[in-house]
Amino acid sequence: MNSKNEDTILQIIKYTPPVFIITLSLIISVALYFNNQKMFNEEKKQIEQEYIKDKKELIQNQVNNIYEYIINEQKDTEKKLKQSIKMRVYEAYNIAMNIYQENKNLDKVAIKKLITDALRTIRFNNNRGYFFIFSFDGINILNSAFPNLEGKNLWNYKDAKGTFITHEMNKILNNKSETFYTWYWNKPNDKSLTEYKKIGFFKKIEPLNWYIGTGEYLEDFENDIKKDLLKYIKRLKYENNGYIFIIDYKGKYLAHKNEEIIGLNALEAKDIQNKQTILDIFDISKKQGSGFIDYFQIKKSGINNLAKKTSYIKSIENWEWIIGKGFYQDERNLIFKKKKQFLDEKLNEHLCDLVFYSSLLTIILLFISISISKILEKRFVGYQNEINTYLKEITTQHTILAQQSKLAAVGEMIANIAHQWRQPLSMISSAATGLRLKKEVGILKDEEFNTSLDYINDSTQYLSKTIDDFRNFFSNNKDKTLFSIKTAIQESLNLLSIQTKENDITIIQDINESKVFGVKSEISQVIINIINNSKDQLIKSRKKNRLITVNTYEKDNFLIIDLKDNAGGIKEKVLPHIFEPYFTTKHKSQGTGIGLYMSRQIILKQYQGAIDITNCEFSYKKKSYKGANTIIKLNISKN
Repeated sequence: MNSKNEDTILQIIKYTPPVFIITLSLIISVALYFNNQKMFNEEKKQIEQEYIKDKKELIQNQVNNIYEYIINEQKDTEKKLKQSIKMRVYEAYNIAMNIYQENKNLDKVAIKKLITDALRTIRFNNNRGYFFIFSFDGINILNSAFPNLEGKNLWNYKDAKGTFITHEMNKILNNKSETFYTWYWNKPNDKSLTEYKKIGFFKKIEPLNWYIGTGEYLEDFENDIKKDLLKYIKRLKYENNGYIFIIDYKGKYLAHKNEEIIGLNALEAKDIQNKQTILDIFDISKKQGSGFIDYFQIKKSGINNLAKKTSYIKSIENWEWIIGKGFYQDERNLIFKKKKQFLDEKLNEHLCDLVFYSSLLTIILLFISISISKILEKRFVGYQNEINTYLKEITTQHTILAQQSKLAAVGEMIANIAHQWRQPLSMISSAATGLRLKKEVGILKDEEFNTSLDYINDSTQYLSKTIDDFRNFFSNNKDKTLFSIKTAIQESLNLLSIQTKENDITIIQDINESKVFGVKSEISQVIINIINNSKDQLIKSRKKNRLITVNTYEKDNFLIIDLKDNAGGIKEKVLPHIFEPYFTTKHKSQGTGIGLYMSRQIILKQYQGAIDITNCEFSYKKKSYKGANTIIKLNISKN
């Protein structure tokens, strides 16, 4: 019969493993839950800060772009006006000269009537523009807007500034055939008889000793420019139904998403809060010229849901305009919700995996423990007497056998691991050693620690996937998707970030958001092959300023990926052979010569493209460099 100690041992063998596994599972589950909550709160705070910062930069840039556009239009107002009136005078001059040439046989009075009748009804610039003709002795021959002045001598007429206009014209046109001129004149329908600044263009009609001209009030032309600008701004589209709003210094809405309030005065509205917001905008505009303002506003018409809004405003003083654009801060809640959902899903995945593997391990251990207990119990009953006699010998033999079994198992495991994972483990060991060294000297940062761990994980997964990609290269069951080339390249650079950083290699990127249809991992494999070759050559060259540039652009239905390094280039005799299989310039322990061959096959067969490597010279920050230039062309005509 079993003794009490033997029963205790059997109970321990049966129940200790499952109890231990269940307890460990619960501890890990609770730790994962609280860690998930901590991660979410930290990321929520970071997202909030980055969201507000990014949104402020975005609306500031958008407002500044509109501001610069308006300022440029302001600067060109007088230039555009001059071009417009000059073209009109040229048209009128050609009409007058054609009439004159065709009617030379008539007397001057008849020619005068033909010309004035032809030009009198012509209008332009929204019906404001008209022509006038003067003789060089000051007689007004034609004045479509003020016909009562025709036939009168205006030689001594002065404008609001006291300038004798006809005197000035005679003096100028005696020396040249045409000229621009600025004077002050009253508007045809303005009963106040106020004289406004007017820019005109005059051209001499030599056969008749006349000069013809037209002018436009700068204020009227500028108002047309304003109307065109407001129409342009109204048509602009931004993300999340964003819009540019414009109010003048009197509080009148000139541009807004809600057309119903355009033309209304915000200071006359009953909404006290809205009035105060406008007053705050005026205060910032007058004191600072531009700035941010936070306020509360009804987000959706008809629904009383006040939301906090941040706007950036900028003043255009000479037009007395204030332009601005804003965003609602509660939009970031949607980002928080998605992030929380993502973290919860990851937590659930971890918990499900943990429960599954814990249950599986518990069942296995329970089965083993029960089997062992039964075997022990049977043997204890059958050999109880012999145990006492041969206990020492059996114990010694059992120990030797167990040790030999362990050594055999360990040896076989090490052999398998060494055969299958020599290179990945070497890379992981290097990264881990680097972490330990930095930790010992006290220079290891959390960011570097996390980055290195991510690198170890990503490198292991990538090496495994590279083996699978090579084995399945000619298989037809690869799933193709439409992916961003920027994402693919960035993931490749992330895998190599530790190596490039440790070797003082600077990666210079100018990558667009072009879409490519294919297998993203294959492009990553090609990029990593190229970058690794450049990295090895840079290390070999022993240059201090090590550069690798990565640029992309589209041309003729192809996406071009342009990679350069400053490692000095490739020997000319080697260039024709670099894409041949098993050709390598490295030591056999460092390379197999299959990387570039595989890269070319991927580009040719999977993307109907091309890849070529040449030597080149390029400049960066006013310095010239020499190195290898890899050009990859991907056919995107079918995307």
